[in-house]
Amino acid sequence: MVLRPHRYPADIGLAGTNLARAGDYNQRVVLQAIRSHGELTRGKLAQITGLTHQSTINITKRLIADGMVLDLGRILGARGQPAMRLTVNPEGAYAVGLNLDRDHMTVVIMDFQGQVRDRVYIDKHFALPDEALAFVQAAMEDGMRRLQIPRNRMTGVGLAIPDRLGGVEVNERPDGYDQWSRIDVASVFSATLNVPVFIENDATAAAIGELQFGQGLRHKCFIYTLISAGIGCGLIINGQPFPGGLTHAGEIGNIPIAPKNGRARTLWNAVSLYALYDELALRNIDVSDPDELVADGGEMEAGIDAWVEQAAGHMTPPFLAITYAMSPELHVIGGQLPAFVAEKLCNALNRHLEAHQGPIPLTRFTTSTASVDAAAMGAAVLAFQNRLLPGPNVLKAAT
Repeated sequence: MVLRPHRYPADIGLAGTNLARAGDYNQRVVLQAIRSHGELTRGKLAQITGLTHQSTINITKRLIADGMVLDLGRILGARGQPAMRLTVNPEGAYAVGLNLDRDHMTVVIMDFQGQVRDRVYIDKHFALPDEALAFVQAAMEDGMRRLQIPRNRMTGVGLAIPDRLGGVEVNERPDGYDQWSRIDVASVFSATLNVPVFIENDATAAAIGELQFGQGLRHKCFIYTLISAGIGCGLIINGQPFPGGLTHAGEIGNIPIAPKNGRARTLWNAVSLYALYDELALRNIDVSDPDELVADGGEMEAGIDAWVEQAAGHMTPPFLAITYAMSPELHVIGGQLPAFVAEKLCNALNRHLEAHQGPIPLTRFTTSTASVDAAAMGAAVLAFQNRLLPGPNVLKAAT
């Protein structure tokens, strides 16, 4: 099954330019136009990008010669010269996406058409930098060997990682885990993997994955809430991730909530898989992996339901503020939460919000449709965006 990338409207964000670096930028624009539409003729391509017909001919010839674009043949039966149909070559480029968190690591290898060609997941709590690097290197090399991917077709590695991974105090955190705060992760990983490495906050990467392969196919403005070992939000505004002016948008885990047993708490302490495991431990149920969570109709499900109600109660005030301030089309819940738990949480949040319904319609919560691997998939897209596709930073290197 091919996971199609987000299809941008023809008139949004795909205009060519005459500025410095125009050759590189225009090639990126053409490549994105073909990739996002699936199949285009050169005439339609010129119309979408605003480039001259001769420019599109020159650029597409170059992309075909480079193996990035395929000629599907000509459209027969129409008046005039038969038009050539173009599409991206799925084997023209590949990228690796790594999602690293305090409780797991996931690696995906994605082709240029958006299909996940390989996936490796490991339930690993508090992996140290050398362990994470060894894992991604082995997964990458093994996948490239089995899929017969030439080294020169590997675009790079996108890394989806929580902010301050080594700087947050959590239960059972091992000595030395603060190594993550003392190294330049991108430089260390790039030196060993011998490819460019691009880092993004895991919630934002997951939002990019949802944008490209899930709810973003229908919605251009949504909030993606990632719940795994912690909680964070990725903001998509007008089809683009929004990092905020200080680049910390979506860090809702830092929002204070009511103290417990005289101790100050934040949303991060109450809404996470670890918080769910703690709730179950109070019922003498030992769980350390999301795959162990089941809707058993018994004590475990009762514990899950109790946590869901607590989590929804803590999340309602900040998400009311977010909803009224931003007016998103949708709230999406994703991450490592099992689908049935995420659905329970969405239902609870919708009930809580209905109790506050005023004259303005409130945005509803729904589960992610991208994948439990949305963060890893979004991370892989980062490599394509940085190396091959247009983005807001493409022309800045010329200034």
